[in-house]
Amino acid sequence: MGRLPRITVSDFPAKGNTLTLREIAGLAAAAEEAGAERFGVTDFPYYYDCLVTMGACLAATSTIVVESLVTTPYARHPEATACGFASLSEYSGGRVICGIGGGVEEPSNVWVEPFGHKRPKPLRAMRELIALCRAMWAGEASPTEGEVLRGSGLRLRFPVEHPIPVLVAARGPRMLELAGELADIVHIAAPFLGERYIDGCIERIATGAARAGRRLDDLEIDLTVSACVMRDGGLARELAKITTGAGILWMSGAEKYALQRSAWLRPDELAVPGELVERLATSWDMWSGDPLPDECAAMMDDAVLGQFSVAGTPAECLGRLVGIVERHPEVTGLRLKLPPLGGPESLAHYQEMLRAIATVRTEWQAVSARVGEAGG
Repeated sequence: MGRLPRITVSDFPAKGNTLTLREIAGLAAAAEEAGAERFGVTDFPYYYDCLVTMGACLAATSTIVVESLVTTPYARHPEATACGFASLSEYSGGRVICGIGGGVEEPSNVWVEPFGHKRPKPLRAMRELIALCRAMWAGEASPTEGEVLRGSGLRLRFPVEHPIPVLVAARGPRMLELAGELADIVHIAAPFLGERYIDGCIERIATGAARAGRRLDDLEIDLTVSACVMRDGGLARELAKITTGAGILWMSGAEKYALQRSAWLRPDELAVPGELVERLATSWDMWSGDPLPDECAAMMDDAVLGQFSVAGTPAECLGRLVGIVERHPEVTGLRLKLPPLGGPESLAHYQEMLRAIATVRTEWQAVSARVGEAGG
């Protein structure tokens, strides 16, 4: 059995869930207890503020690293982003990752000065935000001239004692290459587990890394895995269908923002009935937080589910996760994206999922150790 990757648990808050901020911080503590190395906090507009939520999670924990998964160049003034992450790093003793993405999926729901509802030149904006943050974290003046983002030319008034890794989340080929060029951690954010597709993403990352004189060994590569691990494997598969539905819409190019991308390429491995894609596209808004329509859930069999999610009992999920890491040895970490749940049972379900993830991690670790001893 293969090596144990770093485990990140996310997404909190999730669209449609009913967790309080205190409950999210409690889940960060539960993830820490489960052995996860990282906890991911979203930056969805008008949900709990990302940086405040990260601070609450850091206050509730002592070892786990908390990351934005992800914020964007447009969410706040770039100097505020740099200062905010530096403050969280100082408070926590360096348990912070600055995760950013292009932020172009849902622009109509966000108004940010001076961009309004637009998200101009995301590749350039990402490059400029990374440069500005790293300059200020190094004690330098923020850059004043940028094509998209501009700073004041001022410095932080406190030292940044701990490194702040930059994670870049990417799906498209150009963003994957930029991530390989600039990021400390590249996050493959596509909700699809096709083997050739993932290999293609890794090739793009390698292209970007080579452009900067780097190798893949010089950076981490995290892979999104929509996961639902529970003692009741049938319930786990049912709950996983909402993230599967979103993955189908996105990877099919049927999601409303994907439709605006002229260069969208549907993976040749994708094997989803056209009727299911059509039903999802016409009866459900994946950004709304609404439950998946029952008719769509009924059309998802295990063959469809397995292309987008790892769902089932701890033993079932362990085998799938090990297979993914063995097939893609460049992957150093798995981001287990838990399904967005609402209602009175959601907290209990999340707590059970984290206990089940702890079981998976413990068994993986034990078997890896036995394999290592046998090999030695």
